Amino acid sequence: MNVYDAIMKRRTIRKFEQKAVSEDNLVKLVDCARVAAYGANVQPLKFMIVNNSETLQKIYPMTKWAGYLADGAPKENERPAAYIAVLGDSSIKSNKMYEVEAGAAVTTMMLEAVEMGLGTCWLGAIQRDEIKKLLKLDENLDVVYLLAVGYPKQESKIVDMKDNDVKYYEDENGVINVPKRSLEEILIK
Repeated sequence: MNVYDAIMKRRTIRKFEQKAVSEDNLVKLVDCARVAAYGANVQPLKFMIVNNSETLQKIYPMTKWAGYLADGAPKENERPAAYIAVLGDSSIKSNKMYEVEAGAAVTTMMLEAVEMGLGTCWLGAIQRDEIKKLLKLDENLDVVYLLAVGYPKQESKIVDMKDNDVKYYEDENGVINVPKRSLEEILIK
């Protein structure tokens, strides 16, 4: 698969097969994030793989899923096999503004996940302080995002946006339809 195809194929997945993702594949995702683009090459992020069942069960209630869908949150038999916690290290970047770096790192991991046949969901609606306590993180580490990872149990596809409606929806076949603006609309000539 080439990069363009991975970009076009990558969609948010919120329902996962109950199949473990290998530690090697999770480490490979983090390795991809390690070499992502970082402003001034400061590299203020750290990552924690969370894939033991007890911690997965405890983290899940600290997350929110699929705000536009009435029944979009994964049920117990649809939850991710792992999370990768994206952590900002304030001993490296004291202003704690990690969003740009995290965006580059998470995007890099999501694209490699597509290549591996994995689905991902970038979670920002999370209880950061509670997750930090649960993971027993050092004071200098802040939870920026979680990346849910697993084998997809649902399909998600791009559809044309109509009337500026950004809300994704599930169709009669259970496929998540994600409206995107057309290239003609966003490309200024």
